[in-house]
Amino acid sequence: MSISRNSAQTPWPRAASVAVGRDQLHVALKDGREIAVPVKWFDFLAKATDEQRQRFEVDEYGAGIWWDELDDGISVPSLFGLPEDPPRVRHDSYVINYRNDGRRWIAEVAELESWTWARTLTAAKRAGRDLLATLLGVEDLEATGINVIDEVHAAEPIRA
Repeated sequence: MSISRNSAQTPWPRAASVAVGRDQLHVALKDGREIAVPVKWFDFLAKATDEQRQRFEVDEYGAGIWWDELDDGISVPSLFGLPEDPPRVRHDSYVINYRNDGRRWIAEVAELESWTWARTLTAAKRAGRDLLATLLGVEDLEATGINVIDEVHAAEPIRA
């Protein structure tokens, strides 16, 4: 017996859209699947007001949902019991892009569809390297021969 699998379906789900109700968190995935889970699974959401639950951001890759006001978030793959990211093929060199969104510095490892942030550029560089090391499963990037290229982009103007 064989079981067919949709070849377009990725084992690491990414959110296309999110809706938060009083009792359910609904996530529509980029591959067309949908999942609904109880809000009570997440203490920080269960304790939040309806208004607070509505003020969330989905990261640009759809890997996470973040409530800035609540200082907490949810990994979309974790809703399926999966690790945050699929296993990665290690390369010799990675580029980390840094940009300021007016509130914080974002460190993005685009090749690995992952990002982190910090209040200062120096802290974002440290966080970006820590993220990369974690994703690659190494203790020391330099000792393992992995070259990191920093690309700092000008702060985006804040529009009124």
